[in-house]
Amino acid sequence: MAILSAVLLSLTGALTTGLGGVVVALFGDFDMRAYDTMLGFAAGVMTAVATLGLIHQALTQGGTPITLAGVALGAAALFALDRLLPHEHENLSFACENPLAYRRGLLLFSAMALHNIPEGLAVGTSFAAQPRLGVLLAIAIALHNIPEGVAVAGPFRACGMPRRQYIAWTFVSGLAEPVAALLGAAFVLLFKSIVPFSLAFAGGAMLYVVSDELIPESHSHGFEHQATFGFILGFMLLMALSRLLR
Repeated sequence: MAILSAVLLSLTGALTTGLGGVVVALFGDFDMRAYDTMLGFAAGVMTAVATLGLIHQALTQGGTPITLAGVALGAAALFALDRLLPHEHENLSFACENPLAYRRGLLLFSAMALHNIPEGLAVGTSFAAQPRLGVLLAIAIALHNIPEGVAVAGPFRACGMPRRQYIAWTFVSGLAEPVAALLGAAFVLLFKSIVPFSLAFAGGAMLYVVSDELIPESHSHGFEHQATFGFILGFMLLMALSRLLR
């Protein structure tokens, strides 16, 4: 039952990626100021979950050495995936009119699908270990996935792809999450003794995504202050939610 709940929770978060495609379809060109604010908000939400939730619980249950090892290996795993698979680090433009727009959309799709694997693992492992943390992490990922969907759909729209098609692409990019959540939850339930390590691992993975992707991208278009205000707001929101869900 816990595994099914983790998968359904992750699926709900994954589907919000498609909302980003819907946003592009409804509003067309997306203001970069708003986009950077959304990315900063998502970074703040995920940082709060990783530090106040996952890593804090790992320290409480497993102690400092296990937690340090988990955070380090979680970040290292994301770094390895980042190196091994195609990744897009260019500044995003949702009104791109050059003929490389379609290729850029494909690269972004690959990058977002890559990120969704550890996110799904994080939801599965954290929910199996601590359901409250799993819910918080799923909320964080759902908020983060909306601007991801915008990032995937924008170049596809710029190259003239029909609305239905690029919205479908954004939904598909999130489907790696529930599969990974299934594997993560099953693994933790079979090996309960490694729960603290799993929590720290998920926290390290989230911190890597925040530092390597979200913050640099949100500060690359000249709206650093807006991104920072979004970060603080997201952190405060998840801090408040964590208190309410205790």
